[in-house]
Amino acid sequence: MKDKEKDSGGQGKKFRAKSRAEALTRGGPGSAAGRAQEAINAHPNDPLRQMTRFLHDLDLQASNGRVRQVAYRTETSFGRTLKNAIQDLRKVRMPIQRIDQIGRSHAMALVVYWANELGHSASTIQNKLTNIRKFCELIGKIGAIPKKEELYQELEAKGVDRSALKRHQVTHGSKSWRAAGVDASAIIALVEEENPHEARLFELEHCFGLRVNEALSYRPMESERVDGVMVNLGTKGGNGRFVPYMKDPVKAARQREVQSRARAWAQNHPKGEMGYARMSIEDARTKYYHVLRKYGINKKNMGVSSHGLRHEFAADYFEDITGHRPPAEGQESSKWFKENRDLVEHAYKKVSEALGHWRKDISTAYLSSVSFMSKSQLKRVEKLLEVFQITPGVAQGLLDAGVERAWLTGRAAMGVEMAHSERIHLTVTLEQGVELAALVEIQVLLEKLLPGRVQVSPLLIGVQPDDGVEIFLD
Repeated sequence: MKDKEKDSGGQGKKFRAKSRAEALTRGGPGSAAGRAQEAINAHPNDPLRQMTRFLHDLDLQASNGRVRQVAYRTETSFGRTLKNAIQDLRKVRMPIQRIDQIGRSHAMALVVYWANELGHSASTIQNKLTNIRKFCELIGKIGAIPKKEELYQELEAKGVDRSALKRHQVTHGSKSWRAAGVDASAIIALVEEENPHEARLFELEHCFGLRVNEALSYRPMESERVDGVMVNLGTKGGNGRFVPYMKDPVKAARQREVQSRARAWAQNHPKGEMGYARMSIEDARTKYYHVLRKYGINKKNMGVSSHGLRHEFAADYFEDITGHRPPAEGQESSKWFKENRDLVEHAYKKVSEALGHWRKDISTAYLSSVSFMSKSQLKRVEKLLEVFQITPGVAQGLLDAGVERAWLTGRAAMGVEMAHSERIHLTVTLEQGVELAALVEIQVLLEKLLPGRVQVSPLLIGVQPDDGVEIFLD
């Protein structure tokens, strides 16, 4: 690429515009190799301290668009992923002594663990893998982590289906144990024989939709209310929530029994918790997942993960409100859901709140969406979503430019067949403090990565578009 020279203010002075490659000397491939070696020398045989030192004041640069540091959210996600990866490598019996040992075999082992043991979503796995790939590039391991077809084929050979890494905005089917033909109550009874503690944790996930961290941190005596329970500890973002007892008397009785058993068990814990006494949350999770492996409770063996118990709670609560199983289970025609849209929308909202989310659209990941009952429409929408989610640089570029949320809107969101020349309408909200002028930069970025395909506009009314389909960027 030729250097560009520009005249400055008509004074005859010229300056040279640096190329992208030149500008990335402080944040591009191999730029942090020396930093990694320094961290290793400072803390030999202690990879966590090495990583902490490596990350301190790291000038993490965006990989596309103008030269700039990444957003704070991206930076913290990057560091959290790398530190957690070191701990996860111990769990899969691939411990490292030096952070520069992280490479292809480690990344593949982690993906197998995240997909088959932890049941992470495709978006979570892809985001973590992107961070590990970025780290490898920073220390000079260019191309260490495979992409696309090469990645899928290698993981399929290790028992991970490519669907586990492909993001879908709307679930194709229920991820509950019931939908997979697994009787949760029977499995819990089996676990109870030798591992009663973990059986209590499974019950809390099943009957109250708790995450693993929430179940381990749960204090039943403090949480109990007349008509449900409060979940305050171990939650994402530290936000508490109320989970009500269901209207169905049989289901409500089951919830009360589980709460009673949890209360009796927690009385032996010094803090009245359901976790393991004198054990960190990381060690507690390790022990918990060891029991899962003992009984073969994972995607590979049973087709389910412990997170599927949360999906099952969501489906049961949806049925408790509407009298119908959710769309994800495919037991109802679309006609009923469309004719009772207000009730369905109310159920989505209540399920989201009980799960600890405050946007009803999150529940579509658990229940599926009424709007996409037509298979042909669904396929068109998902193809468009993939354009933004898998085209290199697009999702991260939008985040780095200050986009908080983004939706397909207009004809694209309806799943109608669009002419090749017709632009995809993308509506975005910007992070607080980001000026509307940033939309010009966003449009330039999209023209560069998806030339002639996208028209971006801001959301000005403060709420999500009624007919928009959200693109999960992170």
